[in-house]
Amino acid sequence: MTEMTDRINQLTDWSKQAQEHVQSAIAQNQEELSAAIEQVQRETEQRAEQLRREAAAQKADDSASLQEASNKWQEHVATVKSRIQERKGELDVKRAELKAEDAEGYASFAIDFAGSAILEAESAALEALRARAEAEALASR
Repeated sequence: MTEMTDRINQLTDWSKQAQEHVQSAIAQNQEELSAAIEQVQRETEQRAEQLRREAAAQKADDSASLQEASNKWQEHVATVKSRIQERKGELDVKRAELKAEDAEGYASFAIDFAGSAILEAESAALEALRARAEAEALASR
């Protein structure tokens, strides 16, 4: 259980970092903002590559779109709910342990997926700031 708590805390840290980066980017010039965007995009690409490797190791489809990921999430939730209903009366410790490991693995994947989404959101916010600054600069000419 501690591992899941640590992973959720990591997700919170990623979110806070994205918030801090976007907040500090407001005062940056175009060159600094472009450098920040490039850095976040590199991090996003690295995280995506890491997720692809992990997904391949778990025999998951690494080319799934956000819709596919959402569908898989809904299917997984339905499967888990179904399994819970089927196994409510079972006291088999081994099966319970395997089920817990499966759920922990999926939670880990979901956290990584959310972390990548946070990086993508940060990148999009930085791009929006740069685009707004460019528009304002052009308008003031």
